[in-house]
Amino acid sequence: MKKTGLILASAYAFFCIAFMLLMPMNKYEWMLDEPNAKSEGLTFCGLPLDDDISARFFSFAFLIPLLVWAVIQSIRKKKAHHSLWMAVALLAVWGWRFFIYYPLC
Repeated sequence: MKKTGLILASAYAFFCIAFMLLMPMNKYEWMLDEPNAKSEGLTFCGLPLDDDISARFFSFAFLIPLLVWAVIQSIRKKKAHHSLWMAVALLAVWGWRFFIYYPLC
């Protein structure tokens, strides 16, 4: 049973990482792939402003189930469960992706 939980938590963590890395940070990122935009030198900082926080919100919403499950398991075992470390690592990846790595224009 322990290995099944570890496998499921790991698979979910990999899904969350893939989801975060593939999700666009700006809804106008598709413009960067246009041939005309490349020839004109369009960069991420030249894209129209997108004040929508849906990418951050939706990706964080996928982290909540793993975080809640990890906290419950840690409370039950009365020590830090391995899934808690996965959840903390996912939160670090999420913070890096949407706050640190996000281009500061």
